[in-house]
Amino acid sequence: IWNLVFIQFNKLTDGSLENLPNKHVDTGMGFERIVAILQKKKSNYDTDLFQPIVQNLEKITGLNYSSASPEEMTAFRVAVDHVRALTFAISDGIIPSNEGRGYVLRRILRRAVRYGRKLNIHETFLHKLTPSVVQVMGKAFPELTNKEEYVRRVIKSEEESFGQTIDRGMELIDREIERLLSKKEIAFPGETAFKLYDTFGFPLDLTQLIAEEKGLTVNKKDFQL
Repeated sequence: IWNLVFIQFNKLTDGSLENLPNKHVDTGMGFERIVAILQKKKSNYDTDLFQPIVQNLEKITGLNYSSASPEEMTAFRVAVDHVRALTFAISDGIIPSNEGRGYVLRRILRRAVRYGRKLNIHETFLHKLTPSVVQVMGKAFPELTNKEEYVRRVIKSEEESFGQTIDRGMELIDREIERLLSKKEIAFPGETAFKLYDTFGFPLDLTQLIAEEKGLTVNKKDFQL
C-alpha cells in the first residue's frame, strides 16, 4: 500500500550523519494510490480519476483501452497523464516555452504528442482531452473550469506548432536508427540528436527515449558540443 521512509538524519559532505531536529515518516501514500485501493483497482488508470479521460481518448482513436496492446496501453497512459499535468500547470499560469519550467511543460506536451503517433493520431488531440480533466477535477479545483477554454487554446497552439515538424523529425530518426542497426552500432550520433533538437524541436530526452526503445544510446557529449 505504501513505502514508509523514516526521515531521521542529515548526511554531511564527509559522510557522517547528524540527527535532524524534527523527525518524520513519509508514507508515499499519494491521492491516486488511495483511490485505487478504495476502488479495488490494480492501476491508477483504471480509477474514476482517469477513466473519463481514457474514454475520451478511446473515442478519438477508435481503440479500446482494456484490449490495447502493451505499446498502445502505454501510449494511452502517457497521453492521459500528461494532459492532466498540462491542464493543471497552464491553469496555474505556466506557459510552454524554451526555458525554465515552461520548457519542462513543452517537453511534456511533445512527449505526449509523440505517443499519440503510436495510437495512429496525426492531428491535434490533447486539447480535446482537457474537458475530461475538468470534468474529473473541476469541482475540487474551480480554476480549471474558469480557464478551460484558455488551456485548450494554449495546448492546441503548441500541438499545431510541433505537429508541423514531428513527422519530418520522426523520418530522420527512423532512417538513422535503421542505418545504425544495419551496422550493428548502438551509439546514436550526438550531431543528429542536436539537429533534431535545433531543426525539429525534439528535446534530447525524447530522442533518447526513442533510441532506447531500439536498444541504442545517444552520444550526449557530442550533442553538447
